[in-house]
Amino acid sequence: MAEPGWGAGEADWSSRDIADAAMDGFGLDVVKVRPLGGELDQNALLDLADGSRVVAKVSATSTSVHDVRWQHDLLELASSSQGLGALPVPRVIRSVDGASVVERVRHGISRAFWIQTFLEGRTLAQLNSHSRTLLEQWGAIAAGLVRSLAAAPMPPGVNGHHWDGLKAPQAVALGLAAVEDAQHRKEVNRIIDWFAGKVDTHEGVLPRSVVHHDLNDFNILATMGSDGAHSISGVLDFADALHTARIGELAVAVAYSMLRKSDPLVAASAVVRGYSRTQEITDEEFAVLFPMAAARLCVNAVTWTQRTLSSGQGYGRERMMHTWPTIERLAQTPPDLAEAMFRDAAGAGQPAQMASMVPVTPAVPDLARLLAVARPDECEVIEPGQTRSTDEAVGRHLAADSRRSPRRTTEMGEPKNMRLGVEIFAASPIDVVAPIRGFVEADEALAAPERPMSAPLILRHETDDGSRPAWSRWDGLTSTLTAGAIIKAGDPLGFIPAGSVLRVSLYGSKLTATLASGARVSCSEQRAWSVISMDPAEFLGLDATTVESGASTAWGLERVIETRETHFARSQRSYFTRPMNLVGGNGSWLMDDAGRWYLDAINNVSHVGHGNARVVEAASSQMRRLNTNSRFVYPGIAQYAERLTARLPEGLDVAFLVCTGSEANDLAVRIARQVTGNADVLVVDGAYHGNTSVVTGLSPNRYKGPGGTGPDPTTFEVEQPNPYRGRFGYSDPDAGRKYAASVAAQIANLKRRGRTPAAFIAESAMGTAGSIFFPDGYLENAFSMVRDAGGLCIADEVQVGFGRLGDVFWGFETQGVVPDIVTMGKPMGNGHPMAAVVTTREIADSFDSGMKYFNTFGGNPVSCAIGAAVLDEIEERKLQSQAELTGAHLKEILVRLGHKHELIGDVRGRGLYLGVELVRNRSTKEPADAEALMVSELMKDEGIIVYPTGTYNNVLKIKPPLTFGVDDADLLAAVLDEVLTRDW
Repeated sequence: MAEPGWGAGEADWSSRDIADAAMDGFGLDVVKVRPLGGELDQNALLDLADGSRVVAKVSATSTSVHDVRWQHDLLELASSSQGLGALPVPRVIRSVDGASVVERVRHGISRAFWIQTFLEGRTLAQLNSHSRTLLEQWGAIAAGLVRSLAAAPMPPGVNGHHWDGLKAPQAVALGLAAVEDAQHRKEVNRIIDWFAGKVDTHEGVLPRSVVHHDLNDFNILATMGSDGAHSISGVLDFADALHTARIGELAVAVAYSMLRKSDPLVAASAVVRGYSRTQEITDEEFAVLFPMAAARLCVNAVTWTQRTLSSGQGYGRERMMHTWPTIERLAQTPPDLAEAMFRDAAGAGQPAQMASMVPVTPAVPDLARLLAVARPDECEVIEPGQTRSTDEAVGRHLAADSRRSPRRTTEMGEPKNMRLGVEIFAASPIDVVAPIRGFVEADEALAAPERPMSAPLILRHETDDGSRPAWSRWDGLTSTLTAGAIIKAGDPLGFIPAGSVLRVSLYGSKLTATLASGARVSCSEQRAWSVISMDPAEFLGLDATTVESGASTAWGLERVIETRETHFARSQRSYFTRPMNLVGGNGSWLMDDAGRWYLDAINNVSHVGHGNARVVEAASSQMRRLNTNSRFVYPGIAQYAERLTARLPEGLDVAFLVCTGSEANDLAVRIARQVTGNADVLVVDGAYHGNTSVVTGLSPNRYKGPGGTGPDPTTFEVEQPNPYRGRFGYSDPDAGRKYAASVAAQIANLKRRGRTPAAFIAESAMGTAGSIFFPDGYLENAFSMVRDAGGLCIADEVQVGFGRLGDVFWGFETQGVVPDIVTMGKPMGNGHPMAAVVTTREIADSFDSGMKYFNTFGGNPVSCAIGAAVLDEIEERKLQSQAELTGAHLKEILVRLGHKHELIGDVRGRGLYLGVELVRNRSTKEPADAEALMVSELMKDEGIIVYPTGTYNNVLKIKPPLTFGVDDADLLAAVLDEVLTRDW
C-alpha cells in the first residue's frame, strides 16, 4: 500500500524504494524523501547528504522508457534554446552509467526512474494573485517553448492523449455523466458546442508542432524579487508534450490564467500580449484560441469530477475548486468578445465591422423633443436610493456613464461602467417603433414558448448591402411581440414605461446578442465591444453629435502623458507608474476619463470634498461680481480675516493672506529673521516646509534626499521625535522631553558660535516624513527652550490644520502650546491656491520696517469667498466631528490589520491624518518601500487611492477629504486587507 502524502500519481513505490533507486542508479546519498503532487507519475523531493536537493520521478505504468527519453530530449532543447533566454527548466541528472533514465522493477512492475534538478519557487497555483507582468511572462514562456520545440523530433509510438486540446469533446464525453449538477453540464455543453463550431472549421489549417501542452498553474514556478513582485523562474513537467496544434500551447496557458480571476478575459489578454511579442498568431489561431482554452477547463473539471468520485483523490478536488466557477463565467462570455480582446492585446487587425444600417423610420418618433431638453451635469453622482433627473436624456454607446454611483462594495476587479448600447431615459411613457424590417428571434434561454412582456427583445435584420445579418437587442422595452413575428419598418415594437431606461444595442451574431445581457462593460473591454457591436445611434435615427458623449476622449491618458513629458521637467513627477486620467470628482471620489470612480484617501487639499457645491457657488458668484488685487478695500478680505483669526488662540490675530503653503512658510521665516535680527533656524530632521529657495533649505526631506545639496548654513537640524523608529518609543512616558533635549543641544551649539536662533519651525504633525505625531510634551519643552534663547516658534499647519485631526482644529493644540506664528495652506481653499500666516500684533508691527509687503493675489475677493465657504462647510456639516469619528474607526480597523499582516509595522495618527508604515521585518524595521509602492498601485487598480510617503517612502499616507465617512473607511480597509493578502 502506498504511503500517505503522495499525490494522484500511481504511488506504489515507498520512500525507501525511491532512496534505494537513487543510490543504486545515480549514486545519490538520500537523507530524506518528501512526496510531491502529480497526475500519473510519482514525484518526490530528495534531500541529499551534501545539502542539495533533487527531484525523483517514477513513471506511470503507461509510460515507456522511450517516452521518458523523448521528454528529456525536449528538456535539452528547451534549456539550450535562445527562445527561452535565461528561463530555467529542470536539468536531467545522468545515472552512474551515463543514462538519462533507468528502468527498475518494483513489486513485479517495471518502471522508468529518473532524477532531475530542483528548481526554487512557488507554483502559480500557490500564489493567490497574478500581476499583469507575471501573466505576460506566462505568455512569453508559451511563445519561447513554441520556438524552442519547433525542431523537436516526432514523439515515439502513438501520439496523443486524454489532454490533447484538439480532442476536448471526446475527453468531455468520457466523463460528463459523472457531473451531477445540471447547470454545470449545460455550461460544458455550450462551450463544447463553441469548440465544435470553431475548431472543427479551422483544424485543417492550424499550424502544428511539438508543444509542452501543460503550462498550467501547477507547472509554472515563480520567485519574489527585491521589489516584492513575483517573476517566473521555471517550467516543470514535459510528460504531456505531444505533436498537435501549435496554438494549444497558448490555449493551455490562457485557460489556467483565467482561474480565480474577477476579470478572466483581462487576465487572458495579458497572457496573449506576452506571447504575441515574439510569436505570430494566425487568424485561424485567434478564432480557436478562446474555445480551446475554455474547453480545456471543461476537460479538467469533468475529468477530475469523474476521478474524484471514483477514487476520492484530493488532488482532483483541489483542481476543481476554482474551475467550475470560471467555467460558469466563461459560458456567459461571447466568444466573439474574447477573440476581439485577444486580437487587441496582440496588436493584430480586427475583422471588418458590420455594415451600416440606416433606418427607414425613427425608432422614437418624438426623438427631437428628447434631444432638446436640458441634461443633468455630466459629473453628477447618483447615490443609492436617489432618482435621476426627470428630464429625458440619451446616453452614448460605449461611453462612460459619469452619473453612475461610485463603488460602494469591496468586490475586486475592474468596475463595469461603460454603456453597452444607446440608452434613452423616459420621464413619461414613450412609444417605440421598428426603424427597419426585422424578425423576432426566439429566446432559447426561456423554457416557455411565449416571452414575457419585459424580456429582452432580439430582432434579426439584413444589412443594407445584404452582406450578412445583424441583431438588435432591446432591453427595458415592454412588448407583446412573440418569436417568429416579422416586423416592418414603422411597426410598433412596444413602449418605454415612465421612469425606465431603454437600451438598444447591435451585434454581429445572435449568440453575442443573447449573451450581452449586462448594461455596462469594463473599460478594458471597450475596444473589443466596439468591434463586435455597432453604435446604434444611426440605426435609431440619432445624430451621433447630439448623443451625450460623456467625458472627452480627445485628451486621453497616452496623449496627456506624452504632452507632460514634452512640456514639463522630469522633476515634476506624478503619482503612480500607471496613472489614471482624471476628469471629475465628487465628495471623496475622483473620476477618470473612462468613467471609473476612485476613493480618494490622500487629498487633504480638497478639504471639504471634490466638486463641493457651496465652494463652487461662492467662487462663481464672487467672480461674477468682483475680483481684484488685495490692495483695494472690499468687505470679503476683512470678513475672512476676522473669521480665520477667531479660530486661533487669543493673541494670534494678525493675518497675512498668501497663495501657497510654501509662500506662507517662506514669509514666516522672513518675519522671524527680521523681528529677532538673527538668521539661524532650527528644523526637525525629515521635515518638509515647501519649495521656495528659503524653505527648501529648511527641509531635510528635500536637501538630504536624492539630488539634494545639503542644508543652508543657517539651518540646524534637531532629532526627529519618532516614537516608532527613534531612540524613545511609545512606551516611554518621558519621550517628549527626551527628544526635546536635541533642541537644547542645538541652541547650545549656536551659543558656542556666538549666535542665537531666529526661529524653530515644526510641522504640528510631520506629513512628508511619514505621518509622525510627536510624543506628549515635545513641543511644550522645545518652544520653551527656543523662546528662552530669543527665538520665535512657528507651527506649520499646512497639512494638518482646519479640523483634520478631529478633536482639535489645529495640530499644535494636541501638544498644548500656542505658537508665535502659524502657517496654513492646502485645506484653506479646497484646492483653490490660498494660504496664510497668522501672528501676534507685536510681531506683525516689528516686521513693519517701512518696506511694504504686498501680495497680488493673496486674499483677493474670490479667494476670500472660497475660504469663507470652506469654513461654512466645516461648521455646518460638522466635518471636524466626522473626521474624529471616522478617523478613530479607521485607525481601529487598521490596527487590527496590523495584527493580521506582518508587513504592517506601525499604524499611527489622529482623526483623518493616518499613516501605515510597512516593514519587511518587524524586529529590524527594514523599510518596505517597494512593497508600499506595489500596494498603492494595486489599491489604485481596485479604485482606492493611497500613496507612499516618509523618509524611506514606506508609509501609506491616509489624509482624505473630510467628507470621507465610515463606509469609505470600511471600503479602504477591506481593499487594503485583500491586497496585503495577495502574493504579488
